[in-house]
Amino acid sequence: MAEAKQIRVIKRYANRKLYDTRDSKYITLDRIAEFVRNGEEVKVIDNRSKADLTKVTLAQIIYEEQKSGNATAWSVQSLRGFILQGREKLLSSLKEGPVGKLVGRAEEFGAEVYSAADERVRALLESATAHVKQLQGEVLRLQTRIEELETKVRQGSPKDESPDNLE
Repeated sequence: MAEAKQIRVIKRYANRKLYDTRDSKYITLDRIAEFVRNGEEVKVIDNRSKADLTKVTLAQIIYEEQKSGNATAWSVQSLRGFILQGREKLLSSLKEGPVGKLVGRAEEFGAEVYSAADERVRALLESATAHVKQLQGEVLRLQTRIEELETKVRQGSPKDESPDNLE
């Protein structure tokens, strides 16, 4: 039976120290960021009031990473939008906006791409087929000419006619 993924509880003390209750040791914001990047569920609570400080702590991690220059660049416009609209509204606007339309039309776009590729392959095959037919005609003409020359050679050509003079 698979173990359920447990939430890693981090206690924040009045002195702003962070304590990992699972590993029983003090940790840093960088360590919490590492947990999150590794896919762990993290919950930060105030030790005295038991208030959930997860959002504030994650925002602080983003702030610290931006300040140090170690973070993925977020545009000011993105950050303002996040603050103004809140997470749910921002996600909703993305789904309903140009990004959502692109994602929603991915299957349709894929079908169009395959159709265009099919048409291109068909055109290439038609061109190749026409070229092959042209080559077949040339081979047939050369084969006929060879047969004519072979017939002349078998019949014995006149003495003044050398093989170099044959067409």
